[in-house]
Order: sequence, then C-alpha cells, then structure tokens
Amino acid sequence: MKLKFKNQKFQTDAVNSVADLFIGQEKAKMTFSIDSNVGNFDLIMSEFGIGNKLEISQDDLIKNMHTVQKRNQLPITRDYENRQYSIEMETGTGKTYVYTKTMLELNKRFGFTKFIVVVPSVAIREGVFKSLQVTQEHFSNLYDGVPYRYFIYNSSKLSDVKQFATSDHIEIMVINIDAFKKAENIINQEQDKLNGEAAIKYIQATNPIVIIDEPQSVDNTPKAKDAIQSLNPLAVFRYSATHREKINLLYRLTPIDAYQMGLVKQICVSSNSVANDFNKPYIMLKSVSNENGFSAKIEIDVQKQDAKVERQTFTVKPGADLYQLSGRELYEGYVIEGIDCTKDYECIEFSNSETVNLGKAIGSVDENIIKKAQIYRTIETHLEKELRYHDKGIKVLSLFFIDEVKNTVPKQAKKVFMLRCLKNATKN
Repeated sequence: MKLKFKNQKFQTDAVNSVADLFIGQEKAKMTFSIDSNVGNFDLIMSEFGIGNKLEISQDDLIKNMHTVQKRNQLPITRDYENRQYSIEMETGTGKTYVYTKTMLELNKRFGFTKFIVVVPSVAIREGVFKSLQVTQEHFSNLYDGVPYRYFIYNSSKLSDVKQFATSDHIEIMVINIDAFKKAENIINQEQDKLNGEAAIKYIQATNPIVIIDEPQSVDNTPKAKDAIQSLNPLAVFRYSATHREKINLLYRLTPIDAYQMGLVKQICVSSNSVANDFNKPYIMLKSVSNENGFSAKIEIDVQKQDAKVERQTFTVKPGADLYQLSGRELYEGYVIEGIDCTKDYECIEFSNSETVNLGKAIGSVDENIIKKAQIYRTIETHLEKELRYHDKGIKVLSLFFIDEVKNTVPKQAKKVFMLRCLKNATKN
C-alpha cells in the first residue's frame, strides 16, 4: 500500500510564504568537490565543509517579509534579530509535510543545501524521520529526482555530521534539543575522530537553515535559545499550532480556518484526574524571584520520621537537590539547574531536562492509572459515537498520543489490554 499525496493550496501558500522571503537571492551553482580544491561555487566553503550563503541584504529580507505578511493579512513586524520567523498551522494539516517541501523548494529556487530540524522529544523525532521516509518518493517525483539525505543525529556516529558538512547535496539533520543545549554534550566536545575539533564547528560552518518543530517545547528556556543560535543558522523557521512566541509570523492557518476549509472536523476532549497520589515525584512551582540571586518557591512531597508523606513548601536556588530535601528516592536526579524569571515564561529547569512552569505541577497523578483510565474512556466513547453517527455517514476517529517511543508497549501486550478494555466497555 502506498500513500498518495495531493497538491493542496493552503500547503503551497505556506511553502511560498517562506520561500518568498528570499526573493532576489540568486540560485547557488555548485560544481565543486570537497576533495578536489578546484571548481566554481557560490556557497560558503571552509576547512570544515560547504555551507549556505545569504546574498541579499537585511533590508531586502525585511522588505520581502513585509510583502509576505501583507499578502497573508498578518501584522507587520519589526523583530529582525537572529532572522527568526513563525509559521502557524493547525494540528493535522500537514506541518511536517509543509516544512519538508519548503526545504526542497528553497533548494530548487536558491540552492540552499544544509537544513537542521530541531525537535523537543524522541517521539517527535521518530515521527519526523518516518515522515521523511514516507514522502521521499513523492518529493523525488515532485522535484525531478533531486538527491537528498536525511538522518537522525547520533552522538556515536559523528561521521554523519562530517558528511553533513562536506556534502554538496541536500542534507537534512534531525536532532533533539537536548542533544546540543549543554556544554557537556558530545556534540560540543573536541573529538579525535574529527581532527581534534567539535562536531558543532562542522555544523556552524554550513550556516544551516534551522526548522524548529514545536518551538514552545524546544526553545522555551534561555539555554535552549542560546543553543539554537550556537548552530550559526542562516535563518530559523518555527512551525507550530500553539506558538508561545509569534516571532515575525509569515503564515497562519488557525483552527477556525482549518475547520471551515474542511481540513479537520470537530474535536472532543475529555480528561481524568487523580487526587492525593504520593507514589510519584510531585513538584509544583509557586513563585520565582531574582532578588538577591535567583530563587524559587516549590512544593514537594517530604518523607517524615514516622514514614508519613506530607507536602511542604521550600525556597530553593540553582543546585538544590530535591532528593536531599525530600528524603524520597523518587526525587533522585531532580537537581535544579536553572530558574527563569522572564515575565510570562517563569519556570524552573532540572538537570534531567524536565521543566515546571509557574503555577503548574508535575507528578500529581499516577501515570499508569491515568493512562488506563484514558484508554478505557476513549474506547467507550468511541463505540458510543460509532453507534450514534453510523447512519449519518460520519466516521469517528480516536487518537492516542505517545510521549516517548520507549513508552509504547509490546504489540501482543497491547492487543490483550485493548481487548480487555473493549470487553469491559461493551458490557457497560
């Protein structure tokens, strides 16, 4: 079975909104091999590899951006720092397809060859990689068989990074933000296999175009923002349905737009909650402050001498170890690494990369109980709606979102569990 893709105007509009930003840029012509030291090329070439080169001026970029914004009836913005731009697309309208096509369109029009897709999690990373696989034949036909390579960054395969830098074909790297936002990450360390240089230098030399998938979960801390800039991007394009920061919005497809265009149907959401659960590490952020140094007020579960667990509030600073404060093994690894006091973005970040936003809590429910309840409720509701809408010719679709690939259960165990849920739902 093969998936068939059709040309949809709203997706084409989204692609053109980005590509038209570079109108005036001449297409780079490459007749150069990294091994030959001879040839003609219009891209940046250094000892580390071959990179994208921006030929038009900042004023031209601004002019083009305003033209695109006027065409799409969006606010005219003047945030020119770091060449960052936002594309807002409702969930389920082909966001990954759109930015993949955008990369190939940018190559077709302007010769750009180096692209990096930054994602917030392993689950999204695997989803992006699968999308690249599924659409490869489609895009090969659409773009006259232009060769392009895509790969997931792996710290144990730094040869992929070197190939990314030295290749004169289209290169697409998919990488987690956690893989390069810390100084101790392998990508930032000098390596003998890279002639004593760090892999990040090879990436920086390519002046890549960076695609951020779900920026509200990727560059949501100062450290993450700095990490994105450490890639030395030619430009950064942020794709999401729920932007926290709408920086230089180039295209917008809202939920109402998607619904009116028949791209998505009505969505119903139900939730379950569990109170007074003390079997998971509970952390609530009550307040943050930067007076006399950064500090935060948090609430956690504390083990008392009589073995009872009670919730207590502490004022903590960077470096505080919640395992020591709580006396509970559940908090092992929760060391406060950073405190963000920026208005509307207040949060704390732990050494294990988890974050807690102001007024929010993590670990307040037993994940296994809540997931079982959600699956049971989903099956029950799905069957009820199937009966209700069958005669009207309406198809009911129920979705399960998995936070990480490793959290998926074996196929046979999943089948047994789903059958049990189905049996219980039909009984009722």
